[in-house]
Amino acid sequence: FRKFMQNLSLHNLGPYERVWVIGAVKGRASSLKALAGKILEKQKLLDRLVFTGNILGPSYEGENFSAKAVDEALLLRSNFISNYASDIDDVVFLRGQFEELLDKARQLHISPNPKELVEWMYSRGLDSILSSYGISSNLLTTAAKNGALALSRASVSIQEALVNKNGHYKYISSLKRLAYNEDRSVLVVSAGLAKDRPLEAQSDELWWGGGFSNLDEPYGTIIRFIRGFDPEGKGLASGKFGITLDSGEEGVFAALFSSDGRLLETIQG
Repeated sequence: FRKFMQNLSLHNLGPYERVWVIGAVKGRASSLKALAGKILEKQKLLDRLVFTGNILGPSYEGENFSAKAVDEALLLRSNFISNYASDIDDVVFLRGQFEELLDKARQLHISPNPKELVEWMYSRGLDSILSSYGISSNLLTTAAKNGALALSRASVSIQEALVNKNGHYKYISSLKRLAYNEDRSVLVVSAGLAKDRPLEAQSDELWWGGGFSNLDEPYGTIIRFIRGFDPEGKGLASGKFGITLDSGEEGVFAALFSSDGRLLETIQG
């Protein structure tokens, strides 16, 4: 029944006793694989699982494993729901800024200023993310110089690369903006929150950040809000109402919360 009540962009996790929340992965496939094993060992029936976005990420040590990280995330989802008590809606993927970059790369042919936009996207790490899918890192810079038709062809190349990786196209096309529990007392976002807007009006501040700097400040009736990525790079942090699960350069961090937002456990991969 719950799947018929879902908002297309907001994800209702329904009633639960425990929810696992995974912080920013940023392309660290091996760390996510190690973390996944720990979560599956500790998982209980009816648990929920939220990926806070940024499974993709910039290159580390000269290589990018973003595509492999998505493979590991999809495998974890499959294993997490492989019991009689779980279903697909018990796991949700949120949109992070790196997923936003890859998604928007498919639409550059309709941009009024593609050259400037490509430069900005590449400065954020899009070129190395494309490389992880076997796409030339200079694909979009070359296409932007050659006009809309070349950008359309580049968009098709990116689309085909996603389709050719099992599950990746559906993954990038079905990302949610945010997730919450049944009574909306626990809220999970990727990076930020506009505290002067209701949930339904939240937009790109959710993945680019904003309005989330004071973790001791409440948002409506939310008793716990959780984000997986800190755009300012300050890493793990906790306050009276908010918590940040960004482990920076130290692998991938996850936490287990109760239905009332209490932190039960933390693990790292």
